[in-house]
Amino acid sequence: MQKFCSFKSFLERKSLYAAFLLAAMLLLFHMIYSLIYKDSLYEAVAARPEGASLPIIMYHGISEDTNMVNDYVVTPESLEKDFLYLKENGYTPVFLSQAIDFVHCGGELPKKPVVITFDDGFGNLTEYLLPLLEKYKFKATVSVVGSYSEKADKEGLNISDFSYLTSQKINILFESSLVEFANHTYDMHNLNGERRGCLINYGESYEEYRSALLGDIKLCQDYLSQNCSIVPKVFTYPYGFYCEASQRIIKSAGFLSSLTCEERVNYLTPDPECLYNMGRFNRPGNISTEEFMSRISGDKA
Repeated sequence: MQKFCSFKSFLERKSLYAAFLLAAMLLLFHMIYSLIYKDSLYEAVAARPEGASLPIIMYHGISEDTNMVNDYVVTPESLEKDFLYLKENGYTPVFLSQAIDFVHCGGELPKKPVVITFDDGFGNLTEYLLPLLEKYKFKATVSVVGSYSEKADKEGLNISDFSYLTSQKINILFESSLVEFANHTYDMHNLNGERRGCLINYGESYEEYRSALLGDIKLCQDYLSQNCSIVPKVFTYPYGFYCEASQRIIKSAGFLSSLTCEERVNYLTPDPECLYNMGRFNRPGNISTEEFMSRISGDKA
């Protein structure tokens, strides 16, 4: 009996030694594997980001007349300082179509993407904006009000600070491959008409509103399509005003993204909903580049 117990103890010790040896070998293998493949594993994970922060800057007018500078007008000098800041601080301007591709198709975005937008389609963008886009190799999105541009076509106005883009100038910008276009309604960019922006009126039925909004949007789409071969996939709400009804209609019209005037940084995810009602930071002309840029970065000025 004693010999049997001794033999049993021997087997137990052998099993313990074997288990210890196996654990040590597995640990050593794991350490060697980690040393060899650590970088490639990290790169693989880093190459598959789950989301991306995307600030959007909202400009309006540009003027050399410093007396015109206000909350919605910047000088060409201020605009270039902004572009220089973005370049020196690692930002890469992208099209909204790239953001759409990132969300819908898993496309790539640069490390620090930013979207530059210009609302209303002022005529001097070819004079002031385009040369800077070419100089810095930047991209921008211009939101066109269809009736403004159609009127500019008919009247042939070319007053630098006050006229709007003609179809000829829209084509110049589009052909540069540095500008994309958004639908900013055909004739709903006003506060003194029958409605505020493109909001639904009090007492207006959904069907009546849907017919009015879709009809207006189609006029702008038709103007850009027929005169410039452009079919925008982004809708920009006049004054940033939107409602539940407008959101449903904009989506049903085939737009893949919409822009408001809410000041916040957007976060892109695989959910397409993140592309609608996107926030933007209005760029006033009466503050410094550093003060404004602290807003889009989240830093305190």
